Amino acid sequence: MIPFVDCNEAVFRGTLILLLLAAFVGVVCFAISLSYRLKLRYILPELLCTVCAVLTFCFLADGIQIRDLGKNRSDFSGSFCFLPAWCVVTAAFLLLASVCLCLALVIKKRLSSLTAMSVKDAISVLPAGLCFYDETGRLLLTNGKIGDECREITGMPLSDGAAFWSAMCEGKVADGIVCSREGDSVLVEKKDGRACCYKRINHILDGKTVYELSGSDISREFALKKKVEEQNEELRKMNVRLRKYGETVTEVTKERETLAARVKVHDGMGSLILKTKRALLQGEGDKEALIREWNGVVSFVSSPETEEDRAEEIKKTAESVGVKILYTGVRPPKGSVAEKILANAVFECITNTARHADGDELYITISDEGAFFTARIGNNGRPPKAEIVEGGGLSSLRRITEMAGGSMKTESFPRFLLSVSIPKGEKEDER
Repeated sequence: MIPFVDCNEAVFRGTLILLLLAAFVGVVCFAISLSYRLKLRYILPELLCTVCAVLTFCFLADGIQIRDLGKNRSDFSGSFCFLPAWCVVTAAFLLLASVCLCLALVIKKRLSSLTAMSVKDAISVLPAGLCFYDETGRLLLTNGKIGDECREITGMPLSDGAAFWSAMCEGKVADGIVCSREGDSVLVEKKDGRACCYKRINHILDGKTVYELSGSDISREFALKKKVEEQNEELRKMNVRLRKYGETVTEVTKERETLAARVKVHDGMGSLILKTKRALLQGEGDKEALIREWNGVVSFVSSPETEEDRAEEIKKTAESVGVKILYTGVRPPKGSVAEKILANAVFECITNTARHADGDELYITISDEGAFFTARIGNNGRPPKAEIVEGGGLSSLRRITEMAGGSMKTESFPRFLLSVSIPKGEKEDER
């Protein structure tokens, strides 16, 4: 067997390089293990392989003196360089493979375990700003995102977590930035329309208070909120206009009815005056009849305006079509808008019960729900075969109900049910 010192030049040099490489990899692996504070079961094998590689190289270095420097072989009797070449080469490969395996295990352990550095790396890539600080404001952990946010909001770099939070709460921010506090969070509106929400959470660790400050981008949600608020304001204004329109329509209707009554009285009185004049001039005519007509006109003009009892009118209408009304609950005040609209709803249901449902009983329940009167109207007729489609009567009822600030709902199954809610409001003649 050929001694290692007498082997081929390439084998000799290559083996020494393998040993140096094994020693270098071992040192790198040992340094990584120490930096990650791994346990001894990871450190000892790589340390042992590294030491073996270094010692083997030192013992084999005698061959360099014999081959390259021409030293006498007898001076190095018993040296490792006289071992069989295959044995030395095999040992070099085994040492290199061992340290490479140790390095792979260390890297795997690093990737599969949670360390302080991995937490720092994870926080750094978060799209939201995040920092932790103690009671004095000293930063314990932070990422770059919240640093950029602090510089944009306050105009200063982030060096004190407590000061940053106080600045946002007190509104001590850069020009064009608007901060508003809502409970435990602060809403920050920026110059370009973007918005973010900052929250602070308290943690107790080892008896000490640690504050977590996080900021999330809510630009999209904030824009949607603004849009909804604008739409609600438009709807509120539209509702005010509709209510005014309803009041105007009611007043115009009353004025039209009053005008019609006045015209009727005017025409009647004109005709009566002519008849009276003719009777006085010609001495003809039934004087008793003229006196009765004049008494009727005077009574009509001098009598106060009274509105027919709607309850009695509903009763007469129902009896005329053979429908019995079963009424429970409260009654709206006479002359009120609620009474008028609910009466219209009852009239519509009487007609539909007799015409479409072939029923003979109408069930009315009216409840007092604070600012509203709510009526629920059903019948004992045939259930609808399909979903009720609001026609002229129901559509008109819905229109006057919503103009008065109320709401209307129809149910088709299992039986027809009409629900109408009307604000209590005031009497029509008090508007």
